[in-house]
Amino acid sequence: MPSAISTTKIVIKPVHLDKRGQNYSVSLEAKTLITKTRNPTADACRRLVALGLSGRLEVWDDERPFPRMVIPDISRAAKLTVAEGAAHGPRIVPYQPFLSSTFVAGAAE
Repeated sequence: MPSAISTTKIVIKPVHLDKRGQNYSVSLEAKTLITKTRNPTADACRRLVALGLSGRLEVWDDERPFPRMVIPDISRAAKLTVAEGAAHGPRIVPYQPFLSSTFVAGAAE
């Protein structure tokens, strides 16, 4: 007998355009999950994993009557992010958490 795959649905909304790009908010069940991010899907996957959720993810907006994107595995997607630089366009890369201690004065001394 096939097992039921749980599906989580999030809604992303554009909130602010700045010199670095479009920022979005992310909601889960009408509650704000992330207030501002340029990478809503990957950041939402990491937050959902932290909340103990797994399974399939549907990314919705207020414009379309269908999901913008479907992520088959939240846990796998949480380990990835989008990187873009002067030398290349957007690409999917392994997620590396930001370590604030790297930039603390005297931390490397």
